[in-house]
Amino acid sequence: MGLGKLIKKLPTVALGARYAKYYRKNHVDEYTIFYSSHQGAGMVCGPYAIFRSLMKSRDFDRYDHVWQINDPAERKQLQKEFGDWTNVIFVEKNSPGYFNALTSAKYIVINSTLPFYFTKKPEQVFVNTWHGIPLKTLGYDVPDGKFTTRNMTRNFLLTDFLISPCRFMTKIYLESYKLGGLYTGKLIENGYPRNDLLFDTKRDDIVEKLINRGIPVDDKRKIILYAPTWKGSSFDRADMDIARYDEFCDFLSEHIDTKKYQILIKPHPMVYKLLSDREKRSGRYIPQSIDTDELMSVTDVLVSDYSSIFFDFLLTDRPIIFYIPDLESYREYRGVYFGLHELPGPYSGDMGDIAEWINRAETLRSEYSSAYEKMKTWSCEFDDGKVSQKVVDGVFHNESDAYRVVEPDNSSKKKILVAGGRFAPGEHTEKILAWLDGIDYTRNDVTLLIDDGGKCTDEIMRVNDNVRVLCRNGLIPRSMIQALRAALVNPDSVGTSTLIKMQNSEVFRRNYRRCLGDSRFDTVVNFASDCWEQALTAYNAGQSEVVSEKNFNGWIAAFEKAHGDWKCEKMVL
Repeated sequence: MGLGKLIKKLPTVALGARYAKYYRKNHVDEYTIFYSSHQGAGMVCGPYAIFRSLMKSRDFDRYDHVWQINDPAERKQLQKEFGDWTNVIFVEKNSPGYFNALTSAKYIVINSTLPFYFTKKPEQVFVNTWHGIPLKTLGYDVPDGKFTTRNMTRNFLLTDFLISPCRFMTKIYLESYKLGGLYTGKLIENGYPRNDLLFDTKRDDIVEKLINRGIPVDDKRKIILYAPTWKGSSFDRADMDIARYDEFCDFLSEHIDTKKYQILIKPHPMVYKLLSDREKRSGRYIPQSIDTDELMSVTDVLVSDYSSIFFDFLLTDRPIIFYIPDLESYREYRGVYFGLHELPGPYSGDMGDIAEWINRAETLRSEYSSAYEKMKTWSCEFDDGKVSQKVVDGVFHNESDAYRVVEPDNSSKKKILVAGGRFAPGEHTEKILAWLDGIDYTRNDVTLLIDDGGKCTDEIMRVNDNVRVLCRNGLIPRSMIQALRAALVNPDSVGTSTLIKMQNSEVFRRNYRRCLGDSRFDTVVNFASDCWEQALTAYNAGQSEVVSEKNFNGWIAAFEKAHGDWKCEKMVL
């Protein structure tokens, strides 16, 4: 990275530098747990269910429980609610407390992803509960999945425990995210912790929580929950047309018995964060800080579309209605895993149909009993209200028989890591693409590691479909001085640059773990004459041996002792 690029990306470099500072100075504290749901939306979902399970244990007081909560008003409310618990702490993303917890907590429990700079320390235990069974396609099954899934796959590879609710989701992890053949953590197929909240929530508690956050719930009327998923081409840039939400709910209010029913709207977290302050204060939209499963425990009728929450709601045995006004366009762009005739309730893009079905909701459940029970049987197979406790027993008490582990087949194929550099348009990239098309994928498992692919989407989309594409998302977390040195040094030079590379070896070891977790490879192929950082990273990690097209044998030899007993084939192309 040259000096000009460094200046242009200074805010990102500064964030990585701050994280690196805390990473270096902090030791891992055996009795600290860091939680994050939907990147700091609230105390919700799987991490919240595990937290609640721990609260019932005598072990709870031994730990400091640090929650990422980004919204100041929600932090203030939670500090009030947990005022008597001095070991429950709330921090904002990228604050000193956040960096401190992220780099010192023994246990990290999340349900989505962490920022580009996060690198799990070897002593840390990383748990990802994830947050739903998909109706819509995910990972590499999405048309542009090779590009859009890069940070999600990276986060999965870092985990020690990845939680699956059922066999179908296990297949999604292994095949749709291409973890099969590379993942080294424990894939726990044991149900979703968050579904425990459907069994373990008191109606009065959730009503009080809603009222405290500005939602005027009438406890005497039944609740219709409208909970659509996000739409768009990027998870970080969800499409939002809140007027359609309003139009739909206004129509329903005119065509159903509002003395009997009230309508609550639960936008997807990625949509909610795009609402204006006025819309958030309107009392119409359930904030992302309200747990969806707690909310569904008091919901009488669920209206959704492609959202995964309807799988959770099956456990209530209450009616589900699907409002899908954009079925054809969504099928064309994104795709779905099931035929809609398999859904456990009626579907339509006509608001009049939805209103009519709500008005006879009492009979609707029995009309779809066959599809309902069939889907409930396979999707909720392990949900018994005790999933969180099993996770706690396994993760915190090392009880290996507490959960069911699925062992991916990581040994049958030769594992190849291809260092692809910038992957920009041109002859160099064409050479890589042609080489990848010639691989025998019945015998080889191939991972392509390239620089952040924001400007080479077309090239990424042309990569052979059998290849797992990983990007070095963001910049390497390192000090500002280290970043400046890297920007000023010509990577092809010798002498001084060799010394600087050696001084930065710790940085590159960390970066390998950041990008590839504990993954190991049998062969490393280096196409990238300009990516000595990846080469040194892999070599210093003690997991791979890389020789670049340039003559870097001198500095490679200098690190030979760091390699340990792990040896792998090296190829220069």
